[in-house]
Amino acid sequence: MEEQKIQTEADPPKGVIIFSVLLIVSSLMHISKMVFDRDMYFAYYRYWPLWLVWVRYAFSWLQRILGLTAAVGMLRLKNYGRQIAIVIGCFTILTIYWKHPYEAFYNMTVDLDHKLGFLFAQWGFPQLRFSQFALPGMIVNCLLDVLFSGALVYYLTRPTVKAHFK
Repeated sequence: MEEQKIQTEADPPKGVIIFSVLLIVSSLMHISKMVFDRDMYFAYYRYWPLWLVWVRYAFSWLQRILGLTAAVGMLRLKNYGRQIAIVIGCFTILTIYWKHPYEAFYNMTVDLDHKLGFLFAQWGFPQLRFSQFALPGMIVNCLLDVLFSGALVYYLTRPTVKAHFK
């Protein structure tokens, strides 16, 4: 009985598991996009100087690697994982427009217009374009990132959650 209690205390709380899994999935999805669609990534930010796109690209890699590190650390109940996740969450909130600028969303939706725009006509909506959804798409992405990051920071700074980390 006592052995079972010790094992339970060493397990991460459910919230830590959920946030860690979401960080892992999100990081791996972004890494796969950056590896397999690098040219598209650069095309979306073509309105920036090339050196700045490279800085953003490198920083995206760093953030994904740190996200994976934070998630694994949190699952192992290591305080460095919790702290990295908090820094990532705060950084995301503070730089949300750099992460999701309107121009990049617009470029992405114009690309979709060229590739898949014919679908609207086939579905009976010839007046619609993907590019009409650039602003709502950007707003929704910003809101989701701010809500997720805010919830992550709030959760990981609660004293009852903090107490689980070494």
